[in-house]
Amino acid sequence: MPIKRLYNKLTSDEVATGFDSDTLSDRKKETDVKGQRLQLIVYTALFAFIILAAYGYYLIFNLTHDMHAMRNDVGQMTQAVNKMSESVNVNMKVISKNMLLMQSNMQLIATTVSDTMPIMSDNTTQMTMIAKNVSNRVDGMSTNISTISTGIVSMQRDIWSMNNTLANPSEAMFDGMIPWGGNSRRNANSHGPMPFPRPVR
Repeated sequence: MPIKRLYNKLTSDEVATGFDSDTLSDRKKETDVKGQRLQLIVYTALFAFIILAAYGYYLIFNLTHDMHAMRNDVGQMTQAVNKMSESVNVNMKVISKNMLLMQSNMQLIATTVSDTMPIMSDNTTQMTMIAKNVSNRVDGMSTNISTISTGIVSMQRDIWSMNNTLANPSEAMFDGMIPWGGNSRRNANSHGPMPFPRPVR
């Protein structure tokens, strides 16, 4: 140690310095006190340096570890972005194909509709004409049915008149032969002819 060397030098040079033993003893004590103070300062500074060095090493180690973890995360993120980009490219190609197919189908539908619209229009016109013919025929049938009903009512009236004409002489003859005759109603079961039907239209 430098302090011990200095002490040994002072003790060895006691005679050469020309000082007495008391003076040398005082100087040794002063030198020891200064050496202790110097040791305290040096040891404290050395201890502080060691602590700072350890803390700096800890910070550098953590920084290196964080940088390594960040590099791994960035690598994983890059891979994920690459996969996402590839997936987006594939999906965009599929979407583009589907859009082209949809466009072709829409064009085909438009062509088919434009081709079938005149046919549908003609068919609608024909159906309208057929419906009119059916309506006219139904009207004719209604007229014929009304005519038939009128004829049937006329026949019923004629039959009723004939029945009434034939029944009166026989009733008069039987009323004269039977004592209680003359009180029976004529044609009790006949309610008279039906009225003519109303026209359908």
